[in-house]
Amino acid sequence: MKNKLLPLLTLPLTLVFSSCASAPTYDIVVTMYPQYDIAKAIVADKMSVHSILSPGVEVHDFEASSTDIVTMNKAKLVIYTSPIIDTWMNETALENDETIIIDLSSYYHEDEDVHIEDDHEHEHDQIHYWVDPLAIVDLTEVVLEQIVAIDSDNASFYQSNAASYVAELNSTYTDFMAYLDNNDLHESTLYFAGHNAMGLFGARHHLDIHGLFEDFKPDEDLGSQQLIEFTNAVREAGTSYLFVEEMIVPKAASTIKNELARTGYELTLLELHAYHNVSQIDFDSGLSYIDLYERNIANIKLAIA
Repeated sequence: MKNKLLPLLTLPLTLVFSSCASAPTYDIVVTMYPQYDIAKAIVADKMSVHSILSPGVEVHDFEASSTDIVTMNKAKLVIYTSPIIDTWMNETALENDETIIIDLSSYYHEDEDVHIEDDHEHEHDQIHYWVDPLAIVDLTEVVLEQIVAIDSDNASFYQSNAASYVAELNSTYTDFMAYLDNNDLHESTLYFAGHNAMGLFGARHHLDIHGLFEDFKPDEDLGSQQLIEFTNAVREAGTSYLFVEEMIVPKAASTIKNELARTGYELTLLELHAYHNVSQIDFDSGLSYIDLYERNIANIKLAIA
């Protein structure tokens, strides 16, 4: 039974037949890295998990292929990010009534303790709900419930794995918050030469993440005045560090760094990972969401110490 009903469109028969022949079969298929990491942590080797977003691929411009669609139709469970991120899902024929399909964003509930001042930014920030580690804690329970629904025989195994994953994530969050509190570093400002993705991360940790791009997609048009104002803000703040997005050539950040270098102002670029996807190297290394969270924490500590 489907948890979310999607528009059912008919694929051309020749496309279906050719795709069926080459499409692999997995128990769980997801559309983005955070869901992959949660599901993989829960099932371990009991079930197969596949992300149709290959390592190193930029999520905002991704569209599923006909083979991806067939693979999704053959899965027991499909987890997608949201209709805003996975825009192609509105045009996808997922017609297998045996496949459970969930829109993970529909299970995200805004936490009243995570407050974002600007209503315009607030709307964009909700799109990137997964950057909030405590949202991932809640969504792990959602994914666990669906996994148990398709394999109740191993329920205790999955529940134990999910509990360990949640405990480690909670511990990492608690330790970081204690560090910020003990060193009076709450409300510290980070300058982020990236798109509008990290608002909920900042709000959860009481950090002011001052972003360069207002849009929720990377590589949107950037006006020269916007770049000048951001560069001036970095200079006036006296910060030595500028954060950049993962897997994106930091053109704007490099421009800012070079411009400031002309006046003897040295700026170091640090990554602030928004968990959209991982590089092939990180994937092959088996890095988890928690590993990336810890990497972010280490970079933030360096910048605000």
